[in-house]
Amino acid sequence: MNLKSPFLALALLAMLSIVCLTTPASEASTKTGSTTVSITLPDCIILHYYSALNLKFEEYSQAVDQGGSGTWNVQWSGAADGGSQLSASTIQDVLPGTVTMTIPNVWAVRGLSPSGNAKVTITVVNNQLVSGSSKITILNGAGQTQIDDNAGHSGTSINTSLNGLTTSTATIGNVLMTLDFSQTNMAGAHSGGQYKITAETI
Repeated sequence: MNLKSPFLALALLAMLSIVCLTTPASEASTKTGSTTVSITLPDCIILHYYSALNLKFEEYSQAVDQGGSGTWNVQWSGAADGGSQLSASTIQDVLPGTVTMTIPNVWAVRGLSPSGNAKVTITVVNNQLVSGSSKITILNGAGQTQIDDNAGHSGTSINTSLNGLTTSTATIGNVLMTLDFSQTNMAGAHSGGQYKITAETI
């Protein structure tokens, strides 16, 4: 009886080994899931502009030869007259009464909109720059005071590209302004003029 027990145990162990060797190992359990991601962005627009512009005209001084000598009739009373007198109609127009200038790179826009574009508008808020009784007038309207961008759009109101949020892709633009000097008679600073630029997403 005692001799059989060790043999019985060995026989059982041998059978177990056979069962373990013939039974396949269980496979790993794997599950996979996919998630879609969507992002909704709001309209966003950033306008860059100067809060003040100081325009300094170059100094100008020139004598003008009105075209040769003139003949004068002088009376013994001292009165003199001649056919070559200077008048508003005979004085050569050396300096223009109005000046149209382009001020480069004074506004920029960037941002996001449903169309990828923005509407940019310029309006003259105050067209008078004054110094005492002397006035400079900003002329208003298309062709007189307007904006343009670096893509060739121009007018008092333009549609322009936003090109995203980064500063490196911002749309940069100019202001064209026409000044009337017909009521200007004093040198020095004239102040009070103002224009407004409005940018909106479209």
